[in-house]
Amino acid sequence: MDTQDGFIVGVYNYCDRWCERCTLTGRCRVFAEEQRLAFELASAPRPDGPTAPSSPRGPGSVPVLRSLGALAAAFEELREESIDLPAGADADHRPSRSDPTPEEIALHDRARALGHRLWSWLAPESRAHEPAVKDAVAVLQHFALFVSPKVHRALTGRGGEDWDTADSDANGSAKAALVALDQLGEAWLRLAELGAISLIQAAPVLTELQQLTAEMEQRFPHARAFVRPGLDEPEAVAMLEWRERG
Repeated sequence: MDTQDGFIVGVYNYCDRWCERCTLTGRCRVFAEEQRLAFELASAPRPDGPTAPSSPRGPGSVPVLRSLGALAAAFEELREESIDLPAGADADHRPSRSDPTPEEIALHDRARALGHRLWSWLAPESRAHEPAVKDAVAVLQHFALFVSPKVHRALTGRGGEDWDTADSDANGSAKAALVALDQLGEAWLRLAELGAISLIQAAPVLTELQQLTAEMEQRFPHARAFVRPGLDEPEAVAMLEWRERG
């Protein structure tokens, strides 16, 4: 795990874009920059007064904007410059991209369709305000938007001779997609166990999630072993905090 100025290098590259539930926001340079920009926007003078906390761009909007982090992941393919480059790499270097095969396009379409289905699912009104149900629905709505672009990024990253190396962007994106599929499956199963959906309703979705997971693992057999900076290195993070405490 590499660090710079107290930040974990690349911790944001393969995270789940859910800052509210992340324990490493204090180690994330992107999060720190977001907070700085939000503070500047909130503090900027306006024509009708020096500062307007109630402004739609004020501090109250920051958690709302961060809650849309999964949606932001959909634009990740257009923002390659956010990926930390290897030491000594050319500034114009970007992970190789390839055109997906018809089978890969079909896989991505299935992930997107299932994501839309889960994102639009509504809990029964009589159960919607129960804390356990609300939490499971929040997981569904977050990862339902997140999984499709990560599947797409992984599949289009299968270009070049080194795409299947242990630390490739394709495997990192596949790992993020698999984590999202795991989260969706756990949340959907939890809703079934809580009785918010029937087992008959739950079964087809769980089957599709299992099939998507199996197909991703088949195409990316080393993805589960990918080590996401910081997120998959709890001992290194603990050692970093111990050293900083002196």
